[in-house]
Amino acid sequence: MEKTEYLIDFGIKVVVTHLEIGGEKFPAPVGLSELLEHTWAYNVDRERVNKTASQYDFIHYKNEKGRWVTRCTKKK
Repeated sequence: MEKTEYLIDFGIKVVVTHLEIGGEKFPAPVGLSELLEHTWAYNVDRERVNKTASQYDFIHYKNEKGRWVTRCTKKK
């Protein structure tokens, strides 16, 4: 497999302006774009990513405080 190249290496900056969870839009937390900056990849092994992601269940719901949360559990 070839070396992963990241968008930052090409001088491309990704800015996350909002999140959409359960059909509701929320402003992105301060610093989220910078936190994710080094994870935006240009060339990734999509087959591997999809295989890994399909091994998990993601459930989005509002907790008792009314905040959206995500529960990630590995499928059996």
